[in-house]
Amino acid sequence: MKKSIVFAGLLTGACQALGLAMEKLDAGKDVFVSSLPLCAAAGAIWAVCTALFLTGALAAGRRLLPERLEYDPQRALSKRRFAGIWALLFAAWVPCWLAYFPAIYSYDGEPQLIQYTTGAFDNHHPILHTLLMGGCYDLGRFLQERWGIGPDGMAFYAAIQMLVLSFSFACGISFLYHCRLKRGLLIAAICWFALFPVHPLMAVTTTKDTLFAAFFLLAFLGAARAVLRGGIATFVEGAKLFFCALGMMLFRKNGVYLTAGLCAVLLPVWAVLRLKKRSESRFFFGLFLGSALCVLTFFGCDAGLTAVTGARQGEAAEALSVPIQQLARTFKSNQNGLQSEELEALCAYIPQKGLENYRPAISDGVKLYFNNGKFSEDPAGFFRIWLHLLKKYPGSYGTAFLYHTMGSWYLMDTSHCTVYRDWWRDRTGYFITDAVPIFAGDFVKKTPLLPTAMQFYEKIATDCVHQRFLPARILFSPAFFCFGTAFACLALLLRRRWRLLIPSLAALLYLATVVAGPCILVRYVYPFMVLLPFLAVFALWGRGGSGMDAARQR
Repeated sequence: MKKSIVFAGLLTGACQALGLAMEKLDAGKDVFVSSLPLCAAAGAIWAVCTALFLTGALAAGRRLLPERLEYDPQRALSKRRFAGIWALLFAAWVPCWLAYFPAIYSYDGEPQLIQYTTGAFDNHHPILHTLLMGGCYDLGRFLQERWGIGPDGMAFYAAIQMLVLSFSFACGISFLYHCRLKRGLLIAAICWFALFPVHPLMAVTTTKDTLFAAFFLLAFLGAARAVLRGGIATFVEGAKLFFCALGMMLFRKNGVYLTAGLCAVLLPVWAVLRLKKRSESRFFFGLFLGSALCVLTFFGCDAGLTAVTGARQGEAAEALSVPIQQLARTFKSNQNGLQSEELEALCAYIPQKGLENYRPAISDGVKLYFNNGKFSEDPAGFFRIWLHLLKKYPGSYGTAFLYHTMGSWYLMDTSHCTVYRDWWRDRTGYFITDAVPIFAGDFVKKTPLLPTAMQFYEKIATDCVHQRFLPARILFSPAFFCFGTAFACLALLLRRRWRLLIPSLAALLYLATVVAGPCILVRYVYPFMVLLPFLAVFALWGRGGSGMDAARQR
């Protein structure tokens, strides 16, 4: 493990040095060149600190975690204790709920309610989530108009979401209890879920990412339980895993992509094990079939929801964030070097006004002008011009990708706080807690019931007070959780914990979809914050695996 810790330290140091250098590059080439020694020194410090941190984490894991990670089905929380943990987590978030009562109505909440009230559905946003929000909105209006009582409908939405998220966290604590973790570690996990400010903020925000994270966690726990026990014990257990994975997909299409990616991994693994006549092949084939069936079921459900609501299909630009950013940066950096034919081919898909609207950290400004009709007619033409300019300007492509994804690998990056500045009344902040003014409609009346609590959360969400203290800045950084996910999977690989790689690989595949998305935001990396305690336990317990998987030892 020493070599892997050194490698992780060097990788982290290199990323931080690169990120600092790219920040200096924005100030000009002279500033960039003069800052290279500083960047190298900063990278070395980050490398050493990362190696020390991982060494300490590994030592703590050996001391505090079980020598063998086992899932004991007989060791279960009583219903009373489970309900108590569930209620405690819910209660811990109530002050945040009252502070932003009836809910934090921001991000995609307003356009989704506009879709619901006008009937102009678009499956760019999960239709099930739009219907859930709309149903809560209608319930609030019904109670107010019929009897003159009841809070705004978004209060019902927030309550439902808090119940689901706190339930998933209580299931996580129950899972750790089954794995025989010490009481102190269970209390630490409860405190993480109850007190880390992002959890209550996400719990009361009208964004699909929260319910997606809850179902992601439940599916992750179900898969982890299956691999630790060597199979799915009962039909009910398998059905729970199936519907949790389906819920994950229905609340965010990233869930479909990661499950499809998991199928692509499981199939060749099963084939190899089958050729070697290993008994594990049956288990992997079952996982593959279940995952594939879940994906097919999602497409059936999505088609049904689309037919019922008359939703139009999402635009192709949503899946092309990285290539669009690369083309826009190439235009910005090399406009004078582009030939008229190249410019004509490029502008056929992205008009010049859109190319000029390039922002390094977010693709929305360029995607807004993307010619989806032209792409539908001739998608090959788009990729032809993309490949042509890649060969001609590889440096611009690489730089565009690095700037676009910087929030996932540079711990000091603040782009997640500023990406909406140009569209949102110059709005900046770690977490957006108000509605988007560029959309029509006035659906939710905010009536804060705990102004003091609101001031506390606004210090983090809007004022970004945590960025003044280095440890807090790192802890709140999206890159911290991206690195944590990647390093946990690396540790599982190096410690030969093959089976535990299956649920963890789902997290890694989701990371790939985040990197390929429109920008790096806190709500996009929220599933990694949710999975952190479990990935840490998987990666740090005992002294390493052997054979097929150390987790099989009983």
